[in-house]
Amino acid sequence: MVSMQGDKPPHLRGVRLSEIPQIPWLEKLVRAVKTLEVLLFKILQIFDLYRPQKLIVGIPSIATRNFTLIQAAVYNGSQEEVLGFKPRRLIYRILKGLPDLELFERVRFQLSVGENSLRSVEASTRTRGFIQLQLPWSVTSKAPRVSRLKLSPTGVETLVGSIKLGEYEVLSAPVFFLNDKIKHIIISDIDDTIKESHILETTGMKQIVSSLFRGNYYRYEAIKGMPELYQGLDRPDTLIIYLTSTPFQLAPFLLKFLRDNRFPEGPVFPRWLGYRKFNHKFRVLNKILSQIQNQKVYLVGDSGELDLQIYRRISETPKFGEGVSKILIRHVPGTVLPKLKSSRELLFSDIEELKEQFAEILNA
Repeated sequence: MVSMQGDKPPHLRGVRLSEIPQIPWLEKLVRAVKTLEVLLFKILQIFDLYRPQKLIVGIPSIATRNFTLIQAAVYNGSQEEVLGFKPRRLIYRILKGLPDLELFERVRFQLSVGENSLRSVEASTRTRGFIQLQLPWSVTSKAPRVSRLKLSPTGVETLVGSIKLGEYEVLSAPVFFLNDKIKHIIISDIDDTIKESHILETTGMKQIVSSLFRGNYYRYEAIKGMPELYQGLDRPDTLIIYLTSTPFQLAPFLLKFLRDNRFPEGPVFPRWLGYRKFNHKFRVLNKILSQIQNQKVYLVGDSGELDLQIYRRISETPKFGEGVSKILIRHVPGTVLPKLKSSRELLFSDIEELKEQFAEILNA
């Protein structure tokens, strides 16, 4: 077993576990407030006046030849409460567009990468409510195609130490291994690519303010034909990766959408709100494409945002260009028709056009 206890233990000095920047003074302030909250709820729990309930959601991720990415988010309330929008704290009953994340929750991750090989690490949600780690765990030759990431709570970090508080509902997540058996990699956007988001109708200031108070989690519907196409692409030698601008805060709703519409499981990379959409997608693409060797990569997106520009930029990078086989962009009705610059770029508006581009996988 490989164990890495703590956010950055002495033997991991110099190893970047997370690219998300930390603000020391803010963390100290939030930790102090959190300590008072935890102590109050602990007293209420002891006298059986209140029983805290929390939800740990593992987010599907990836292991490569050089590193492993793991992700999770922690929420206040059960899964039913989170998905049904039944917040326990008053402020989130008013501001329905702000999911109720838990801060400074410490979670232990355990991942089996082969027979008698278990790797373990602990990390905190700190001031953001989610965990995203890049660990120096490489894929071994005996690693399976996919393994379940086991998560378990270890308490809330406070100024007086770690305190276990309440009951936890835990949803584990798969970790997919990018090994030599994978021949095709499909990196797909979600909003307006496989999910109807009505992006032009929901991004104005009036709509943003409205969704803050009313929430907009109930508009998720799949684009016709996309679930069936992606199911057909779900082959042992093909890995589907979902790259989205949807923030970590909405992870349970996003994962429910993929599950309910029977999209194949694959790594999912939400966005931290501190990163702009362009930077987020470019960073993730950079990480993944740096690990490919002989795989063919298909980039799927839409014209509603900047997918074509992002995909074009990454494919024009000399060290990645040869790996990108096709850039497939859905033309969202009402958006400007983008201009294509190379033979590997294609616009599609109907599912049959897209199927033709995946013929090599579908007909294998």
